[in-house]
Amino acid sequence: MNRLSAKIGQRFTAQFIDGLIAFTLGAMTYLLLKQLGLPLEYAFASWFAYLMLCDGLPGGQSIGKRFCKISVVHFQSEEPCSYLQSFGRNITMFLGVFDAMFIAGKSKRRLGDYLGRTKVLQM
Repeated sequence: MNRLSAKIGQRFTAQFIDGLIAFTLGAMTYLLLKQLGLPLEYAFASWFAYLMLCDGLPGGQSIGKRFCKISVVHFQSEEPCSYLQSFGRNITMFLGVFDAMFIAGKSKRRLGDYLGRTKVLQM
């Protein structure tokens, strides 16, 4: 199968949507924990877990990627992204612009894609 690389706009839109979902999840967890009198730090954990593992959801598609009709796949086999690959590719997002600059290159892969051995394709 020879699908096209995802466009930069698709990738950034998906990341924005996933950021909103992670924030909402963290806020809802915070409110629930507060009501139950449990440690509020777990709200951060729910936010962090979604951002790190979301590309391992079925088909290599986070909710944002599903909306934008793109998916994360293994670089060579094009099998959907695993949770381990999702963590590897998303941990670099904390490098911000340095990580994203790689998308402008010929391979259209950000630093996290190299670390996770992934690429992002259009559906």
